[in-house]
Amino acid sequence: MTNRNKIVLIHDGLIPKVDPLLIELQMKFGADQVIHYENSNSGLEYVTNNLNQKIIVILDMNFSKGELSGLQVFKNIREITSLVYIILITADEVIKIKNEDLIFLINHDAFALESVTTDYSKIIELVEDASHKLDARIDAVLEDWIFKQPVEKRDDPYLKTKDGKTYTLNNILESIRQQTEIGKKMEKNILKLTIDLLSRKKTELDD
Repeated sequence: MTNRNKIVLIHDGLIPKVDPLLIELQMKFGADQVIHYENSNSGLEYVTNNLNQKIIVILDMNFSKGELSGLQVFKNIREITSLVYIILITADEVIKIKNEDLIFLINHDAFALESVTTDYSKIIELVEDASHKLDARIDAVLEDWIFKQPVEKRDDPYLKTKDGKTYTLNNILESIRQQTEIGKKMEKNILKLTIDLLSRKKTELDD
């Protein structure tokens, strides 16, 4: 399977080159596309510093004392972007997780929450599903297009609102990630344009 998305596994209980989950992910999606971090802080740093590529995070809920918990890593990622799919895994039963934490995860678009067993097929399926959805999302496609533009062009004024505010492509990308009002409007307008092109039977679109 050809996979353009980076899969970042943040888990301190896996043995590199030996653990079945790591091996299965690498065999399925390619060794170069799967990155493993035992330290939750390092994993978070990688994700936040590499938002110019599509990322799917598999995140353990529990880490050693002194490290950020899975929930804290999730919250920190969501403060920056809503475009990263995050699959949370736990050795505990899901019913043991605090209700307020579950509500937070649901309200902030956790892609899935899965109890870990010796059978990792469910996690592989979730990653496949996330990968397909990530490639098709309007906001992710728009993000991908922005990153294809020259760096200098991203900082030029691109959009002016009725109240006189000017946005660069970088400003728009940040708004999309934060799901601000302007970001949501951009997504809505892109969708309207797509529907308009389809209604006019324009079947060839430029990159």
